[in-house]
Amino acid sequence: MLKLIAPVLALYLWACSVTAPGLTASEVRLEAAAASDLQALNLTVRNPIAVNNQVIHGRFLHITDIHPDEFYRPGSSPDKMCHGGHGDAGRYGDAILGCDSPLELMNQTFEWINTHLKDKIDFIVWTGDNIRHDNDRNFPRTEMNIFDMNEHVSGSLYELFKNPDTSNPRNLVVDLIPSLGNNDVYPHNLFAPGPTLQTREMYKIWSHFIPQNQLHIFNRGAYFFREVVPGQLAVVSINTLYLFRSNPLVDNCDRRKDPGYKLFEWLGVVLKEMRARGMKVWLTGHVPPNEKNYDISCLRKYIIWSYEYRDVIIGGLYGHMNIDHFIPLDSRAAYRSLAGSGKVSVADWDGDESDDDDDDVDLVQQPPMRIAGGTPLNKVRYMDSVRSDVYGKIAKRRKSGPHGDRYTVAHVTASVIPTFNPGLRVWEYNTTGLASMLNNQPASANWDQFFAGVDRHMAYLDTVDDVDHTRGVSMFDYFSSRKDNTLPPKKPADIPVGPAYTPQTFTPLRYTQYYVDLASVNAGKKPFGYEHEYSTDDRTYHMESLLVENWLSLGRSLAAPVKNPVKAGDDPALAQLWDTFLAHSFVDSDYENLGYG
Repeated sequence: MLKLIAPVLALYLWACSVTAPGLTASEVRLEAAAASDLQALNLTVRNPIAVNNQVIHGRFLHITDIHPDEFYRPGSSPDKMCHGGHGDAGRYGDAILGCDSPLELMNQTFEWINTHLKDKIDFIVWTGDNIRHDNDRNFPRTEMNIFDMNEHVSGSLYELFKNPDTSNPRNLVVDLIPSLGNNDVYPHNLFAPGPTLQTREMYKIWSHFIPQNQLHIFNRGAYFFREVVPGQLAVVSINTLYLFRSNPLVDNCDRRKDPGYKLFEWLGVVLKEMRARGMKVWLTGHVPPNEKNYDISCLRKYIIWSYEYRDVIIGGLYGHMNIDHFIPLDSRAAYRSLAGSGKVSVADWDGDESDDDDDDVDLVQQPPMRIAGGTPLNKVRYMDSVRSDVYGKIAKRRKSGPHGDRYTVAHVTASVIPTFNPGLRVWEYNTTGLASMLNNQPASANWDQFFAGVDRHMAYLDTVDDVDHTRGVSMFDYFSSRKDNTLPPKKPADIPVGPAYTPQTFTPLRYTQYYVDLASVNAGKKPFGYEHEYSTDDRTYHMESLLVENWLSLGRSLAAPVKNPVKAGDDPALAQLWDTFLAHSFVDSDYENLGYG
């Protein structure tokens, strides 16, 4: 019995050793030239906050799916994946033709970020796939090739953002938070529970970006988090390959020996600590959560954790799909699915069940969506299904919770690889009151002791078998108040919802999407550069902020003509809204009009 109590005691001790934050924060007046630069980028002009040696601008960059190809040859044939033959392969790549990114596209993208964004953002969410696709038998990928290119891309970004004023290699000018992509591993999609050669090598490659005290956790499964605003905001990097249906080494997230189960055990400990410290969190990863990508047992747990920690979690940031869109995730559907598995009752969901008008809302495992190199096919059909089956099933406002908090939102951004046109996204968030919060921040628990406790706790859980056959019940179940340690406790009723639901510090305000007009750049009509594609508060979307309720409202409008064709089918404004949204989904490449399905 003492052995079983010890990990619980260790968890309690994490909060017993505290350190004073020692922070001094103040608003800094923005110079006229800096304000002009922001306006040119269609970004909001606001004064940054200086915190010790850090400057907080209230912005961050999301970049994903670079897919650099060292064998790309301008003037080669797309039929040969732009590796040979004679054709029209452009200098910077070509939208839709199906080749990976020329190294020059990657290098010029990094240089554009260095020139235009480096001094305007707080951190970078970098959601994986830094390797070419394995789609040419004449140029097979090897494990060493993958490590080498990951190291090359990582090293290039480190050189851009390293801090020349410190000897600490982890003290960057701009924090980078990487996530593992399904093409960053060998063979692609296949990733085993750690520690393995791959987890050890990726830690070495990303050592400048991962806090040293999370080495042991990272070696377990390539997941970690980074505190990006001291004591206030963190970015949690999830290894989505453990939730991904296309990973043959993953079964589900319900067995204690499966890596997805262990990921949720770790995530639960982290979120509990973030709530205790009063911190907010972005979840990030490569593969976005939906019924095509995640095993259903993993998807419903992801949604339920997001729901029960909606005071902490702001949202999710993902890549992989190359299509710019958003995914509302329904906690009621997740609880219904979990109830069907016998793990909980529908009554455990604390939303409004009265006068139910959406009984058909449920999580249903769907055929996987293949994302690979080559010309993209059937992506309009996919977006039509998102319109009808995702946006069309968003509950009415009355049934969505007081602040839309029945839902959480996963955001999928455009990729650098020219599946369509290359894209980058800059998010802006509310920093009102942040300087005061930092100056008055109470002492908090020591992170080193926290991680030591996490290591002990996770190591202990490794010793717990799925079933103790001598008792007929799991030892963990026998002494635990919950049978499944990867299901969250209910959110306490007295804790208000977080920045995703009501305006407050760290609420997302807007984002601006940038893209490269490859046809014009390759033709010499424009110099290389990312230009403004759209912003969420422009005349098309009119989004006053990026609260969950704003996204639900947009989703309802996008789906209205197909959900209520009699009332909305002939509305030209709604038709134009969908046409523009679809064009943005494919990064203004005109894909939707070219007959690829």
